[in-house]
Amino acid sequence: MPPVNLQLPPLLRATTFRLALSYLGIFTVSAVALLALVSWSTSVFIEWQVQETVEAEATGLSEQYRERGIRGLAEVIAGRAGQDLDRRAVYLLSGPGGVRIAGNLYGWPAESIDSAGWIRFSIERMGSETFGTEVLGRTYVLPDDHQLLVGRSLHEAKRVKLAINRALGWGLALTILLGIIGGYFTSRHLLQRVEAMNRTAKRIIGGDMKSRMHLTGARDEFDQLAAGFNEMMDEIERLVESIRTVTDNVAHDLRTPLNRLRSRIDVALLSDEDPASLRRTLEETLAEADEILATFNAILTISSAESGQRLHSFEPLDPARLAEDIAELYEPLAEEKGIALTCHTQGGASVDGDRHLLFQALANMVDNAVKYTPAGGRVAVSVTRQDGDVTIAVADSGPGIAADQRARVLERFVRLDATRSTPGNGLGLSLVNAVARLHGATLDMEDNAPGLILSLHFTAKA
Repeated sequence: MPPVNLQLPPLLRATTFRLALSYLGIFTVSAVALLALVSWSTSVFIEWQVQETVEAEATGLSEQYRERGIRGLAEVIAGRAGQDLDRRAVYLLSGPGGVRIAGNLYGWPAESIDSAGWIRFSIERMGSETFGTEVLGRTYVLPDDHQLLVGRSLHEAKRVKLAINRALGWGLALTILLGIIGGYFTSRHLLQRVEAMNRTAKRIIGGDMKSRMHLTGARDEFDQLAAGFNEMMDEIERLVESIRTVTDNVAHDLRTPLNRLRSRIDVALLSDEDPASLRRTLEETLAEADEILATFNAILTISSAESGQRLHSFEPLDPARLAEDIAELYEPLAEEKGIALTCHTQGGASVDGDRHLLFQALANMVDNAVKYTPAGGRVAVSVTRQDGDVTIAVADSGPGIAADQRARVLERFVRLDATRSTPGNGLGLSLVNAVARLHGATLDMEDNAPGLILSLHFTAKA
């Protein structure tokens, strides 16, 4: 016979329900300890009241004894015993040899008396009535070998204590019951939210990348978790779409140069051209290969920046020195095109980053500016600092970029030159944007009337 696998329902196996039971257990132990303390305190207080009552009666009888003697005391005790209809008072006056003189007890109790004269004993009969009760009494030694015992029945005190304990017990039981019910419904509510998240995750695993966690608007931990999950899925979806787009664009943009490369090689193999022509063909082929390699290198750099793999190589950098190096690098090219390239920097600025990636991003910014600025134009590189924030900007006097196209040019392989007659692979600004995101900077584009101002803004760390 196969073993029976008994499992609790999912709700009872939920962490929230077990956590609720754990807290309820701790609360129950604490409540029991508190109730025990209350019960003990109540018992002590009741006995103290009984002792006060006994001592008050004993004081009154002592005054009667001083005024009227043993005979008068016996008459008072007999009168009081007769008036005690509820049988709560206990009296016994005995003479020499323990002979009973007055009172509603027939004999002296056998229990021992403590050092303060108090005695606790049980009686089965008082006067003509038969019943069992516990008595707390005080004994006094009178002259001529007389003894007096004054006591009070603890029957009513025990009834009060029992009633209090019963009320406390019912309160504790009701509290435990309400705690279990509250834990059940709380766990059920939380489990429903977890199951909803689990269903969404399974839909995403099944290929529905558009599914998102539902936000209840409560702004609690689950909403924060759902919001973070949704942001993560938005980023994943963007990256997946980016990969798909890159794959399509790589196939499209590399097909033409690879075809040209193959055609040149075929022509060179089939022709009987002189060595100079073959050399020129090889140089053109090498240039095409360099463009292909540059495209792949740009893609790898963008992927490296977007993956965050270079975060470990961050170090404090001087953006002014970086900008000056870039300006010096592109100054010959700018002069060749008849463009005025200037660099203005403020010293004392510092940013944390990867030197290689920031150098390449700034080089792309200046390269674009020089490439699209006509002869006689100007390109200005600047580094400014304000309240710890650092801005690296490149301003040109070229055609600029229309406002509705600025978000699009940050995508990979996007080129606004429909004829693609200008050298480039459409990855320059994509790389700049990826590097900016890696460094927590913002990439802004503004009109320069004419031209464009492209700037990287680094916010000071709090």
